Amino acid sequence: MRKALLLISLLAAVALPAAAHVTPNVELVKKGDFIQQSLPGATRFLEQKLTLGDADLAAVRQATGWTPSEEEAKIYVGRDASGGRAGTVVLLWMPSQHGPVGVAVAFGPEGKIVRATVTDVGSEPLAWVRPLLQADGMSAFAGLPLHAAPEAAKVAPAVAGTMSRYYAKVIAQAVARAQALERVSMAAAK
Repeated sequence: MRKALLLISLLAAVALPAAAHVTPNVELVKKGDFIQQSLPGATRFLEQKLTLGDADLAAVRQATGWTPSEEEAKIYVGRDASGGRAGTVVLLWMPSQHGPVGVAVAFGPEGKIVRATVTDVGSEPLAWVRPLLQADGMSAFAGLPLHAAPEAAKVAPAVAGTMSRYYAKVIAQAVARAQALERVSMAAAK
C-alpha cells in the first residue's frame, strides 16, 4: 500500500508541471517606436532611474495602492534640442489573471497624457484586449491631466464581455500608476 501511494504521489508530481498553462507574451508595439512617435519634439531620450525617496514612494502608494519597482516600471524623458523637457514616457508591467500586460503612457511637458497603448499582452488575453484596442479604447486617456483619474468605463465602452471589461480595468489601473510616477518625476525635475 505504501509503495502504491508513493507511486501515485510521484506520478502526480510529474503530471502537474505538464498541466501548467503558460502563454507567451505577444509584442503589439515596440517600446522604442512608441517613445519616439509619442514625443516628436524630443531629440534625445534618457532613462530616468526609478530611485524614489520615502515621500515619493508614499505618494505613489497612497494614489495607487502599489509600490513600484525597477522591474515593473521604466521612465524615459525626452529632451528637445535646447535641453528642455519635451515629455515623458512611462512603461509599466501590470499583473493580471492571465499574466502581465505591458502598458506605455506618454505625457507632454505639462503632464497631460499625449498617448497610451498596450505594448505587450499574453497570447490568451489578447482575445479580450484586442477588441478594446480595435475600438480605439486607448484614446479615452488622451488629454487626461495628472490629477484626473482614468476611468475603465470610458475604454471602448461598446465592447462588452466580462474579460474585456476586466482588462479595461487593468489598463486604467496601469494608466493611474503611470500618472502617479509622472507626478513624482515632474516634481523631481523642478
